Amino acid sequence: MLLLCLIAMSVKAQRLTHDFQGASLSEALIWIDNAQDSYKLNFIFDELEDFTVTTSLRNVSVRDAVRQVCGFYPMHLTFDEQDIYIECIQKETQKVIGRVINEQGQPVEFANVALLLPADSSFINGGVTNANGDFVIPCRPGHMLIRVSFVGYKTHYQPCTVGEVGNIRLRRDAIVLKNVVVKGEIPQYKATSGGMTVEIQNSILKDVGTADDLLSMLPRVEGSDGNFTVFAKGKPEIYINNKKVRDAKELKQLKSTDIKSVDIITSPGAKYNAEVGAVIRIKTIKRQDDGLSIEAYTQTKYNDWWTNYEDFTVKYRSGGLEVFGTGSFYNHHYSEDPVLSSELLFDNNPIHIDQTAPNSVWFTSVYGKAGLSYDFDENNSIGMTYGCFGELYGGGDMNGSQTIYRNGQLEGKVSQWMKIDHRTIPDHDANIYYVGKIGKLGIDFNGTWLWQKTIRRDIETERSTELKDRDIHSNAEDRRRMLAAKLVLSYPVWKGELSVGTETTNTHSNGMSENIEGWVPASENHIKENNLAGFAEYEVQLGHWSLDAGLRYEHVNTDYESYSIRSDIQPEPSRTYNDIFPNVSAGWQKDKWSLQLSYTKRINRPSYHSLSNYVQYDNRYQVEGGNPMLRPAIRQDIDFSATYSWLSFNAGFEHYSDKILNFSSLYQKGREVIMWRNENFDDFNCCHASIVASPKWGIYTPTLTLGYFQQFFDVKQYGIDHSLTRPEWSINLRNWLALGETAKAMVYIHYATTHDYGFSRQHHEFNVNARLQKTFLKGQLTAVLFANDIFRTLRDKWEGYYPIEVLTRDAYQYSREIGISLQYNFNATRSKYKGTGAGNAEKSRL
Repeated sequence: MLLLCLIAMSVKAQRLTHDFQGASLSEALIWIDNAQDSYKLNFIFDELEDFTVTTSLRNVSVRDAVRQVCGFYPMHLTFDEQDIYIECIQKETQKVIGRVINEQGQPVEFANVALLLPADSSFINGGVTNANGDFVIPCRPGHMLIRVSFVGYKTHYQPCTVGEVGNIRLRRDAIVLKNVVVKGEIPQYKATSGGMTVEIQNSILKDVGTADDLLSMLPRVEGSDGNFTVFAKGKPEIYINNKKVRDAKELKQLKSTDIKSVDIITSPGAKYNAEVGAVIRIKTIKRQDDGLSIEAYTQTKYNDWWTNYEDFTVKYRSGGLEVFGTGSFYNHHYSEDPVLSSELLFDNNPIHIDQTAPNSVWFTSVYGKAGLSYDFDENNSIGMTYGCFGELYGGGDMNGSQTIYRNGQLEGKVSQWMKIDHRTIPDHDANIYYVGKIGKLGIDFNGTWLWQKTIRRDIETERSTELKDRDIHSNAEDRRRMLAAKLVLSYPVWKGELSVGTETTNTHSNGMSENIEGWVPASENHIKENNLAGFAEYEVQLGHWSLDAGLRYEHVNTDYESYSIRSDIQPEPSRTYNDIFPNVSAGWQKDKWSLQLSYTKRINRPSYHSLSNYVQYDNRYQVEGGNPMLRPAIRQDIDFSATYSWLSFNAGFEHYSDKILNFSSLYQKGREVIMWRNENFDDFNCCHASIVASPKWGIYTPTLTLGYFQQFFDVKQYGIDHSLTRPEWSINLRNWLALGETAKAMVYIHYATTHDYGFSRQHHEFNVNARLQKTFLKGQLTAVLFANDIFRTLRDKWEGYYPIEVLTRDAYQYSREIGISLQYNFNATRSKYKGTGAGNAEKSRL
């Protein structure tokens, strides 16, 4: 009863009464903030200063008072338990400001005001007048036509430019109305430069949990635990408010309720590294909180073994200063039970091998990161972070067997056992940034330093009564470091924005491997690479049309040394490349429709591991290794996309030069040993198309994705008898069911047909996942129960066709699992850190 009395008193104290007459919106919000102590109002003063308020508050709640003073202005309001956030969703610095009155000089409230292009009367922006007849409409500079309309008055037109337009007088027009019905719908998909935007705040995905959960449920995106791919484009770079995601745990620490929208960019512009094939940009709701915030997340799952992950983040804000630290613990287990069959096609002496290789890998790792940032004002910010990652334990084992036939006759049986000890000496990753503005000139600078070291020790035994026993002891060590910097300058030019910049990386990669018994040769290599890039890009909006064009130049110089001797075998592996990468896109958007056509030229550079000269012993008939002669692959893309409300269509064509594919060939002449490594292949083409539909029927919201992918690659020119052009047809269906305001359920169904890629034929896939989630404590606590591959139907099954080998593989990877995750957020805030990092694509190569 005492608690109820206190609540009643608190509610009574929150009722507000006040008259505003021509006050700025900033002043009105400050008055509301000072008049009560139940909520803290968060907004940018200068952003709202031009909007005026004329209204009377009469015994209204704090929330209703904020809604009333904001009126029909373009404001986004977010209400938390103790905070209210007000943000202008139209960020133009220029505005058209005026007042609408009638013939008697009295203000006209709720009049519609629209800004039009004089040439074709196409709509630019609009607004609604308040109780004093005032209107404020953000827009870009230029000549416009202003249109004012209201029931009972004649529509008024007059030319205008940005700034004050004074009083606009309306003349009466007699009209009789029967009734008026107003309907509105926010399109879930809309076009953006190089891709499409998915609105989150107005969709079923708003409160699915973390950003990691959210990305796995977006159209054309597949994956989990920070490892995602975009349909037909490969692994994307992921950004949160222009900050590059370097650690997958950042996606677990971001709540989906704080995400405004997600851009899926399938044709990245010149400002992104030429290696990047796709970009995902996450935009969050702006937060202005001060004080201490805590976020905690834990996930446990079981698939015959237990896996668990925990992280904890603390942030403190005061004014422009933010200090933050995060720590995580990951105990992971991975297993598979593969069955393999190999046909080794040696001259007149074929060998057939049946093999089982059940293996398990597990590791326990810890991660810590700390940083700080300081906002001098809304346009200027500096910051730095330092992160350290290390493995407490890492290793695995394999117990397998081989049955070997030569010319159809049993030659012998081999029992295999392997133990792997993998250690990561703590990785170090440091970043600094400055983001600012000098007048209209935007400045974005990032610097990154990275250091890594890994050590691997392998012990393998092969025991056989028919064949000789073997003991194999192998050691490997890799050390890598990188220094990178990136500078981007932007400036408004005409009706668009011009961006120019440079990015440079300096990388050292050292690797060595040895087999003590000498079954494979020892290796040592030192690769030094310098990459200097310059780029320019221009984006412009012309009515319903948007144009984007860019050019990126990259100069790459690589020195390759083996045992301290520089290799000058021309033109590889010591090499110098000078490449130009253009991109251009044109888009059209009106109402719910948008169309876009784009062209990009990109590059896929091989990893440093693939470029090394190491050779790894697998068994007495097979080895695998690197290829110092490997060249980068050049890719040219043409993409077309169309969206309408909850429908989206995308199609594209890709042409590769020097496509990088895994290949099997004879290791050494005179030895019955196969060598697996990456090699280059020309004339590789592929095309793709997909349709996404996300309607909503009451509490049921399905998302259906239909996909098509096909390669056009003549493998017969490389000695393969098969034709590998079978297309892939796929279907993904996510069935969402809202179970009240705080709970929802989802069933996911996936199927893909048998298809060909490279030199392999991938067998069909089918799996079903389910998910049930509920929020507690007014959204501070989110609990998720999930089950994956419920019917145990997901397998890694394929055949590979090569001139000297035919390999089949069928493996169950223990993908059926059940788990639970809990996420708790106390006064959670989005980070003010605005750094994007440098050398991001180079990190993936390392």
